[in-house]
Amino acid sequence: MKKIILFSLGLAVIISCSKRFDDMNVSPNSPKDVPSQMLLASAMVRIPYALELSSSTNITDLWVQYTKATTYVDEDQYKPRNDRMNTVWSSLYNQSFEDCTLAIEKARADGLPNNEAVGLILKAYVGYHLTMLFGDVPYSKACQASQGSLSPSYDTQLNVLNSILTDLTSASDLIGTSTEPLPLEKLAAYDYVYGGDLQLWKKFANTLKLRVYLTLTTGGDNKTPEINALLASPDIFQSSDEEALLPYLTSDNPVYQWINPGSSRRNDFRITNTLVEYMRGSSLDSTLPADARLTIYAFPLKTGVDSAKYVGGRNGIKSGISTCSKIGSYYTSSTPYYFMTYTEVLFIKAEMDTTNAANYQAAVTASFIHNGLTSAAANGMLADPNFAFNAAKGGQLIGEQKWVALFGDGNEAFNSWRRTGYPKLIPAANAATVQGFVPRRIAYNTDEKNLNTANVNAAIATLYPLPGEDVVSSRVWFDRNHPTNFGNK
Repeated sequence: MKKIILFSLGLAVIISCSKRFDDMNVSPNSPKDVPSQMLLASAMVRIPYALELSSSTNITDLWVQYTKATTYVDEDQYKPRNDRMNTVWSSLYNQSFEDCTLAIEKARADGLPNNEAVGLILKAYVGYHLTMLFGDVPYSKACQASQGSLSPSYDTQLNVLNSILTDLTSASDLIGTSTEPLPLEKLAAYDYVYGGDLQLWKKFANTLKLRVYLTLTTGGDNKTPEINALLASPDIFQSSDEEALLPYLTSDNPVYQWINPGSSRRNDFRITNTLVEYMRGSSLDSTLPADARLTIYAFPLKTGVDSAKYVGGRNGIKSGISTCSKIGSYYTSSTPYYFMTYTEVLFIKAEMDTTNAANYQAAVTASFIHNGLTSAAANGMLADPNFAFNAAKGGQLIGEQKWVALFGDGNEAFNSWRRTGYPKLIPAANAATVQGFVPRRIAYNTDEKNLNTANVNAAIATLYPLPGEDVVSSRVWFDRNHPTNFGNK
């Protein structure tokens, strides 16, 4: 399906929503009545910047050990700067989530059920990432400043996840209820993900439910029947052609903007030895790793005696610009942002039966093809003794391979690692968390703590171990029953 993006910085500025706690000044240059489809377009573009750059590149990529910092090592040493964590909250909650909420309200008022459905799906997607990163968050009462609510209560993570499922079901039910033909200007021209194909939006909604069901199951609310029913249904992604993605055709991928050779930040990150050593497999020659995806994720070191080798560095050590491999060709100016992929669906299927070799092999092969490689290359990797399927350790292999496949989506890799405990990670050098283990969440926004104090404190109190502390080593609801060292070597 052909997808076209016509978004410009000017449009982003025009439809930008003010922060919830901004003063009530109104710019005479800002429109007072923004159509829902423009708000949806804004959300579709804001979400990747918030998740791929603010959260993944700067924080979770480091914590799941895809990359290491070379210069600014605070996040890499588990003492993330407040401004970095605040940016994740403000870009997700104050911007993307508010765009979605306002779009839903406008669509309802204007009688546009398809726009409302897309708004609900995007809201669910943002809400999922908010609660997974922070814990309890505003959801049912969020972004209601126009109704006089400047201090929303925080929903428990369990309630957020169930509310997300309700919204996704409502969205699916709304799609197709309009008997009027869809005018181009109402949605399709602003739909940068699916070009107005509402049946694909419905598939995305159902596929997103799989993530939520997995999380609920980990938290003790068993949703295995629901997961298996969806996996057997034609109402989820059936191929890579149905994936939810944002292409970059008139502007550069946000991570590429950061790491491209002309960027002043190009040397901030390098590949880790955790990733390199795992993907090397049983190969003794680092120029020929058993897993060919490493040749996409990293560039060979181009200086010194190791110039033909893939070399990673240890997280937490302030070095590596000239001694570790750069992030590879995975990121180009046009690399899309993937909301969810068909590969992820296959890994979820594999996770539901950890003794099934065919499911494991299908998921790995899909990841190779996703990265522009061949099924033959996948077969070669699967023949390596380090990666060949073994039912006795099927859960470990699937968890580790899902981690490799999620390269480029540090947030979902972080979620998967906290759920499964794989891969086992050696905490960074100079780790600064209370226990010295890999972090389990991001701390709450400073403005929220100052301006919505009672509700934030109530949310902090639910973090584990009880009573909670607003620190990166605290565990959120779904992660509460895991030991402190879960997922650590």
